[in-house]
Amino acid sequence: MAPPSRTSGRILPLETLAAFGASPLYPPLKGISHGDGSSQAASSSAAARAHGRPSQSQAQPPMRVLVASSTPSSRGVSTTSSEKILPNGIQIGGWKITTQNSTIGDEKRMEELTMFLEETANNNPHDDDTNSNSKAGQISTRRKRRLCPPEITFLDAIVSFQKEDSSSSNNLIESAIDGEFTTEIRFTARDALLEWAEAHNHLEMQHQDHNHQTPSSSREEESRGVSILRTADAKIWSDKPRTIDAATSSNSEFYYDWTFSSPYAGTIRHSTINQSTGTHDRNDGVNNRRQWLPLQQSHIPFHLLQDTSQPILLYDDIHLYEDDLHDNGDVSLNIKIRVMPRCWYVLQRLFVRVDHMCVKCRDVRYFCLFDDSNGSNEKDVRVNTIYRDVVWREATWEELGRLALPTDPAAWREEGNGGGTAPGMPAPPALAALLTRLPVVALPDDLPKFACFEVVKE
Repeated sequence: MAPPSRTSGRILPLETLAAFGASPLYPPLKGISHGDGSSQAASSSAAARAHGRPSQSQAQPPMRVLVASSTPSSRGVSTTSSEKILPNGIQIGGWKITTQNSTIGDEKRMEELTMFLEETANNNPHDDDTNSNSKAGQISTRRKRRLCPPEITFLDAIVSFQKEDSSSSNNLIESAIDGEFTTEIRFTARDALLEWAEAHNHLEMQHQDHNHQTPSSSREEESRGVSILRTADAKIWSDKPRTIDAATSSNSEFYYDWTFSSPYAGTIRHSTINQSTGTHDRNDGVNNRRQWLPLQQSHIPFHLLQDTSQPILLYDDIHLYEDDLHDNGDVSLNIKIRVMPRCWYVLQRLFVRVDHMCVKCRDVRYFCLFDDSNGSNEKDVRVNTIYRDVVWREATWEELGRLALPTDPAAWREEGNGGGTAPGMPAPPALAALLTRLPVVALPDDLPKFACFEVVKE
């Protein structure tokens, strides 16, 4: 069996973490050294901080890099089933923060995920009303929607923020006698795909059911940003006249959003732990749309994130899923996390490129200030309140040309987007810069552009 390896995050040495009131959640691997004099640099950084002096190592602190081997792609993680990937994590300011990459889901678990997603996609509340009008004993012949998860899904990958509160003043869970409340903000592939599958309940099917008429008002071409695209070849094929033999026709069809454009914006989990009995009362909810308070503007203090005097105690880049869209493009969902002495920050990005059809970029930013002891009194920022900004950008391929954006698919590839430039022509801008030039599009009604979530009411 291969030895365990740590997820590919970067975490500062113990001495530096302790200087900022943080501690690791998981013990270091045996036989792993900081290397390159990072231990000495970390000690000097902590000493300089203790004396109130900024140091060079604070601006760019030495990071310990522990990377899992045998990656399937430049972004992926180990596919070796015998290798155990351990999490990274720190505890600071009352928060327990964990990140973990994972191997690609094996065949059995992917089959289980597929069944779960198909059940979710076919759980349409309108069906009960329609079936009640059918004749007694008649079996509904509504076509079943079939779908597939992304080819590369990291089922055990997770980013988790847990906040415990022993008081009884939590604003989200009713008080319990002798209860301890835990609120968790997490990001997983399963949750993201669950919300993607749920949106299919309101999407139209490709073929008209013969014996089951679905009300037109209950079926849409798009639901919460999820729609079904057809490439040029698929459109030509589907437009050809075909005769369906009733004896060979199936009662199910693969007709789903194969770009996996999930409207996912994180998961909130609440649990009440009764200290007397040890029992758990948990309430999960993807997006928890009703618990987010809409705001008029962004409250994320980006100047704090740009403060180079504050070291990055923990950094990680966790990939949840990716797919090459049957060689038609690329989709990836990843979470970048940064933990600093006073705050933590998350950037979730869904990137979709369908060659010669469209480009999408959906960003969700989270910010939480957990320490304001220096009296800076950040304007409009409350301690232990999570602020969320959401922005969706996208354009069709025709719109790219009108916006003076590159129409060469190579310019929109996440890896090496400078390739394919014609001789004498300037290299295209970096992908990150291109994405900011895409037009902003409307969000679903239940997903506000700016919002906050109060973990613990003061």
